[in-house]
Amino acid sequence: MLKLATILALAVAATQADPARPIITTRGGDIQGVTSSCGLFCSYFSFMGIPYGEPPVGELRFRNTVPHRGWTGIKDGSEHRNSCPSGALVGDSYEGDEDCLFLNVYTQNIIGSRPVMVWIHGGSFSGGSGDSWIYGPDHLVQENVVIVTINYRLGLLGFFSTGDEHAQGNWGMKDCVEALRWVRDNIAAFGGDPNNVIIFGESAGAAAVHYLVLSPMATGLFHKAVAQSGTALSPWAFQYNPQEMSRHVANTFGYPTNDNAELVRLIRYTPKGEFVRLQQGWTDIPIPRGFKPFEFVPTAEPANSPEPTFLTQRPIDLLNAGNFNKVPMIIGYNNAESLFMIHEHQIDSTVWNEFTRNPQFFVPHYWRIAPGTPGSNAVSQGFRNFYWQDRPLGPDIMLEWTKFHTDQQFIYPIDKTVRLTAQHNTAPTYYYQFSFDGDLNLVKRILLLGEWPGAIHADELPYMWSMTSLPITPILPGNPALAVRNRMVRMWTNFAIHGNPTPNSDNELQNVNWAPIQNQNMAYLEINESLIASSSPNQARLNTWYDLERSYANGPFEYPMT
Repeated sequence: MLKLATILALAVAATQADPARPIITTRGGDIQGVTSSCGLFCSYFSFMGIPYGEPPVGELRFRNTVPHRGWTGIKDGSEHRNSCPSGALVGDSYEGDEDCLFLNVYTQNIIGSRPVMVWIHGGSFSGGSGDSWIYGPDHLVQENVVIVTINYRLGLLGFFSTGDEHAQGNWGMKDCVEALRWVRDNIAAFGGDPNNVIIFGESAGAAAVHYLVLSPMATGLFHKAVAQSGTALSPWAFQYNPQEMSRHVANTFGYPTNDNAELVRLIRYTPKGEFVRLQQGWTDIPIPRGFKPFEFVPTAEPANSPEPTFLTQRPIDLLNAGNFNKVPMIIGYNNAESLFMIHEHQIDSTVWNEFTRNPQFFVPHYWRIAPGTPGSNAVSQGFRNFYWQDRPLGPDIMLEWTKFHTDQQFIYPIDKTVRLTAQHNTAPTYYYQFSFDGDLNLVKRILLLGEWPGAIHADELPYMWSMTSLPITPILPGNPALAVRNRMVRMWTNFAIHGNPTPNSDNELQNVNWAPIQNQNMAYLEINESLIASSSPNQARLNTWYDLERSYANGPFEYPMT
């Protein structure tokens, strides 16, 4: 009889011989992939559910990420594993599990050394995952790149902070750093080049990308970056006052508010399902929604912390000083990001009255202008005059209202990020506006906003990813949406390969040259049915913001850091 060890060896050899299910040896152990289809005569290898960090449970909850200790045997990489806990779409339950620090690798060839594109998903820092049901790599992977998508801790579990050494915060961002370390150490075995890594993301994922650009902890782990519809300057993306949030947590559970060590000890062992009542849904956020920070998002850690820190300064201070990782960057937004605010009034009928009764809501909180002062009144009046000529708030100004929201939540902070980045960056900084409205603008269609002009928040994603979770009507050859998708994929992968989205004359890209910003000339690319190189997007709207900022702003932030 054959010995058991011989039988196992023969079984492994037989599996290794299956070209459709390759086995890759990582530093943690062996992972077996599966062949996935990307269309007729098109396939790639998927390695899903690869653990990169120890489960952050028990004593590891609210701790810096610990590298995964590895496994024995061959791990099956044919399906995704747990996503990180987040609120369910329906009801007060939780989806996901804390054992969620997994990543996925997609590659057409495990031989060679190709650029690596690491995607960081959005979801308000409180939801989402890197799974292929929404971020399918079918289009990108065909352009001779390796795709990596990751999970990271979300919400309270990912960003709870007491503002001191007891709970520094930024756990989700430290997960992203550990995932990038895994890429550095292992991606060559999948056919990727660890010396040519691009990070890219959308919304909160874009802000996370920007935080990695700002963080010394991430230095050297990536070589290019793309931020789509979000940066660390977005008004919802940075928590200025983590102590207030920790007191809120303590009060909700009846835990001590004057002993952070005891608070962290207690919450470390509080069942994760209890956190759901601390996670605000969109309608739970007090008016003005989106104008102030989400509860559990990145923050500045105490500089004297005993553990390695991700970020110890405010993003605006780092940008003003030019203290960030100097890499080629693409930064941009969609032209009608906040069209989703049209639905706010169907969900909450009090919005118009609340803004009418509280004109200070129109004043950016980070300008530090006290409510009721002449400066506050002037800024509020200036915005109302510019956007809708101070007509009464109501359905008649809906389009103008969404433009103000788009500028407040996205365009102004992104434009400011672009200006400060280009001013200090020693590498090229590229700027874009996505304005195409076609058959793949799936978010807009799901929200039944097709009659409103422009590209809403996240509308560009189906022009890059295969989003099988969303309803897609078959698109016939010749549809302009296909050309736009091909161009988006080509430019983003060109940037990964060359550090330049239009490195040469290309008929696919209409032979357009997308120039980087030079000497603050604000060059940008308009991505519509055609590609148009131009400068200074939305100039009149942005001039209004910068003029009011210069005249009345007292500083970059409302809350002092304590």
